Amino acid sequence: MKRDPRIAWRPALAARALQLTYPALNRFLLLPPEVEFATKPVAAPATVRIPTRHGDIGALVFSPTSEDIESQLAEGRSPPVHMLIHGGGFITRYPLGEGNVARYLASELGCYVVMPDYRAAPQVCHPVAGEECYDAYLWVRGSGTAHGWDGDRVSVGGPSAGGHLSLGVALTAIERGTPSPAALSVEFAPVDLTLPNAQRTSPRSRPVVGKALMNLVMNTYFAGAATSLPLVSPALHPALDRLPPTLVITAEHDTLRDEADRFAGALERAGVEVVHRVFEGVDHGFIYHRPAGPARAAISLMGEHLGAAFRRPR
Repeated sequence: MKRDPRIAWRPALAARALQLTYPALNRFLLLPPEVEFATKPVAAPATVRIPTRHGDIGALVFSPTSEDIESQLAEGRSPPVHMLIHGGGFITRYPLGEGNVARYLASELGCYVVMPDYRAAPQVCHPVAGEECYDAYLWVRGSGTAHGWDGDRVSVGGPSAGGHLSLGVALTAIERGTPSPAALSVEFAPVDLTLPNAQRTSPRSRPVVGKALMNLVMNTYFAGAATSLPLVSPALHPALDRLPPTLVITAEHDTLRDEADRFAGALERAGVEVVHRVFEGVDHGFIYHRPAGPARAAISLMGEHLGAAFRRPR
């Protein structure tokens, strides 16, 4: 088993076991038909290779319908593109787990959706996944002509670990002076890893993100990383006031809720255009399973937020 030498064998084995079991868990327990909200037929995704500083990574590309592409071209613009960074605790690699969101956005917004399959623990540690996602963002921006999308209208977002990495993409762009995403969507993400587990609580006795999972994340992908680094704990970044319009979605019973709620408040105080919604009665990852009502409302909110950003002049 390949592992980053900074990761001890025991957490590495636990992470590898999670990688092996997660796809089956996803297929059997998540993404029931009730949480598929696309109203147009979206084709199966194409596979592309994206060059990064750590080597090529794969990516899935969902395309809008041919009718939507043609109508946008007739108006003089190529379709926009959303880079959707999958979750999975910085450990699992299963972009198709975000398929219901990708299909909805491609269908309802008429945008392309690119989903990079970044490397994860135990094979790598921070900052590899973040650097690959940032390189993928640059590739998306620079590949519009080749793939038919508008490289000047690129949004970024994702759930959980994907939300953390999406913030890293936007903040790295700010640091390096490259164009920022048109918008961000951050769903139930960890944003302040300086917090001890004792401060992550839930009214549920067995929340989705429990102490054991958080310890595994910290002992694998973030092994040896200083939690106060701004790309480890994006809530501590000094340039939050320069973020693009940002949607922050949290879940009432999620142990990550409080830090993300505080983060949304900090963005608002910094003058960022923020949409913040707490979904009641649900836990981490609620957009992938029943009940369908909260999932539909959250995914629709993502579409509204990103669609508004795509319609703005750039």
